[in-house]
Parts: sequence; structure tokens; C-alpha cells
Amino acid sequence: MTPYDFDQYVSLVKEKLQLLTDEPVEQKEINYGQQLKVKQAPSSVTLSLYNGKKGLKTVWGGKETPLLHACKAALDEAPEEAGALPENPFHHGCLLKEKPGFDGLWCGSDESGKGDYFGPLAVAAVCVDEATAAKFASWGVCDSKALTDDKIHQLAAKIRETARAHATLVLRPQFYNQRYQQLKDQKMNLNHLLASGHIHALGKVLQQVPECHFALVDQFTRHNRITGTLEQAFPGLQVYQQPRAEADMAVAAASILARDAFVAVMDQLTEQAGFPLPKGGGAQATAAARRIVEEQGKDALVRFVKLHFANSRKV
Repeated sequence: MTPYDFDQYVSLVKEKLQLLTDEPVEQKEINYGQQLKVKQAPSSVTLSLYNGKKGLKTVWGGKETPLLHACKAALDEAPEEAGALPENPFHHGCLLKEKPGFDGLWCGSDESGKGDYFGPLAVAAVCVDEATAAKFASWGVCDSKALTDDKIHQLAAKIRETARAHATLVLRPQFYNQRYQQLKDQKMNLNHLLASGHIHALGKVLQQVPECHFALVDQFTRHNRITGTLEQAFPGLQVYQQPRAEADMAVAAASILARDAFVAVMDQLTEQAGFPLPKGGGAQATAAARRIVEEQGKDALVRFVKLHFANSRKV
């Protein structure tokens, strides 16, 4: 499996596992692969994914618990488990076409940065009709994870010019950390913060296009308040959530706007740090955080990273 295919596979597995818990699934680099850790108190499960000369290898860790069984069952249901990714997972264009009453106008939302130790959390929403979606497809709009940052920047400008409506919410690290702590004090978690972001971004788009009655969200957990909150605020609206919703053009466009916003803030933070800041949450991110502490002091860290990540305990 090529490195690109392996990264895509790990991302798909992580999305599947995230649906089983309200706690963020942790990811770290290991020799020849990646390790995912799933936590749902009082249990935890690790899954080590290796990409070696003999192909893909998976190793489970953790006690025999209902959580472990649920994780294994979730991956057994995944058609990509053998490592074969769809040749073009974005060919559908619209995932809501078969929904009752669908009229060809819809919006989608996605986020970027939730798995990155450095940088903001960005959530975006985009409203399209079928003609706009077809135009996006002709430009090569797809899940931002399959694009370079330069391509994302180019497409983001065209999406903002062409979409029926769009909105992007960016929580820079300092504000993100404040909001996360406030939610934690109220016995809430990251999924509540993510839900608020999707509600805010989609709400701004729906206010601009009140005739839009369909919304699609890239699902990040089984239970959240997105559907109920938006459908109550916008009578007649139908909100759908599903994993891998980036196959839909509205969600794919939102993923590009969110990633473009994330990269823009990362560039600003890199300038403030005085050296390149790594994306992701691995050992390189921890090392970069240590350097910031050494050069600017521990109090500076709140402006660069998401403090609740496990990396912070190693700095």
C-alpha cells in the first residue's frame, strides 16, 4: 500500500472508531505505522496499523471489553478493511439525491484541525445547487485530505466566488482552549465544541439561503445536538449526518474552506513561532511545543496548541 493510500486508510479507520465514543480518538506515529487509541471510560482500546513489505497488518491492544468488541465489529463492517480504497470516492456529487422531497438545493459542513495539536479548529459550511456542484466537480473539488495546500487555496477562492452561500468559523488556539475548558467544567467534551461549530456555520449559511431545506454533516459521533438544534431553528429543514460525507460536493467544498482557513492560521502561527510548525499530533508536534516553551516560555503555548491533547503532558 502506498504511503498516500495508507494515510487515507488510517483516516477512514479513525473516523469509524470515533463514532463509538465521545472522547477524541488519539493518533500517534509508531515504527512502520500509526496507532489509534479509543477511550470510553472506564475502558480503552489501542489499534496499531502497520504498512510493511508484506502489506497491511493490524494489532489490537486492550482487555476483552464491550468497547473492544464494538471496535472490531465497526471495522469488520468497513468495506475498505482490506485496504482497497475506492478509485474515486467523490463521484456521487450529491449524497442526498434519494432523500424524500429533495429539490436540488442543499448545504454541507465539515471541519479541519480537530486532530492537529498545533493550530485552530476551523468549521465551514457551503450551500450549492446541482449546477454549482457539477461545476465544483469539473474543477476537481473533493475531500481536502486528497489535495495539496496550494490546490486547496486555489479551489477555496473559486468556491467562495461561486457557492450559493458559505461561512467559515475559526477558533484560534487561545479561544479554543478557553471554550474547551468552559465545556469541560460543564461536563461536556470536544464533540460538544464540534457540534457548536457545525451549528454556527450551517446556521449562517441557512440564514443567507432560507429556501434551502436540506443539510448534510460529515458525522463525527453518533449522538450530538446538530440535527435537533438546526431543525428547530429552521422549520422545514432536514439535517442528515453520515461518515465520509466528503463524497458529497457541498461537504467536500466545506472541507476545502475549512482546511484553507486552518492552513492560513498555521502560517501566521509559524511566523510567530519563528520556525515551521508540524501538522498532526505526533512526536514532531511534541518536539515543536517543547521548543516554543524553551524560547518563549510555557505561558506562550496556549496561543499555539490545543492544550487538552496528550502531547501537552509530554512538554
